Amino acid sequence: MSSSESEDKLFFYLCLGIVFGILGFFRGFKIRGKKKLIENIPTSTVRGMAVGLVEVQGVAQPFQGTQKTPFSKVESVFFHYKIEEHQGSGKSSQWVTIKEFATPSWFLLEDGTVKVLINPVGAEFYLAADRKYQLGSWGGGADTEVFEQGLIDLGISPHGFLGFDKQLRCVEQYICPGDAIYIMGEASENPLVQGSATGFENLCIQKGDAPFFCISDESEKELLVSFCGKMYLYLYGGPVLTVACLFILIGHYFRHFF
Repeated sequence: MSSSESEDKLFFYLCLGIVFGILGFFRGFKIRGKKKLIENIPTSTVRGMAVGLVEVQGVAQPFQGTQKTPFSKVESVFFHYKIEEHQGSGKSSQWVTIKEFATPSWFLLEDGTVKVLINPVGAEFYLAADRKYQLGSWGGGADTEVFEQGLIDLGISPHGFLGFDKQLRCVEQYICPGDAIYIMGEASENPLVQGSATGFENLCIQKGDAPFFCISDESEKELLVSFCGKMYLYLYGGPVLTVACLFILIGHYFRHFF
């Protein structure tokens, strides 16, 4: 690699660092806003819900039956998966999402008082990775056959050129009946029932106009701890990265102006 090419790459990465630092700083503010909402909205019982932004905790229950997850075949009320393929070679290689899916089916939350319907469409999910799968040149795990069959069922070939395995990985998340969940979203009129938008019987929790709609298998306290760590990382790490890259950029390329 020539000296000019190295200089160009250094300039590019420094500019990229400045941009990422700025974006990270603003992302920290977004996380801070979500954290404040969780802290300021009191946890309500389902029976005591009113129309508007609510925070509830309870256990998941099926509404119109359960559905099997595509890989582990677990009976769930909700599941999400993301499949990525390693494409390219050398420094230009990267993981590319080739398929991602979250079930739109409604389910119930029960908190010991009554049940309420949950519409998961549009939610941000903070769920543990229940199963991880991988396939490729680095070798597959114990669930390789399960992963391959799941890919075939989804219409994705696990094999590439000359029958060699593609480099694929997948994270599968799911909520099973009886799992503890935390939800913040908008309590609004339930379109599946006839009646007014008063009383928990006629309400559901969904995205609506809520500034923040999330579904988590962590408790409120655990979620706040996670948000707090990310918030400080981005709010302080972003400016540090930007300033460091800016100083290196000025010192390396513009010192002759000073």
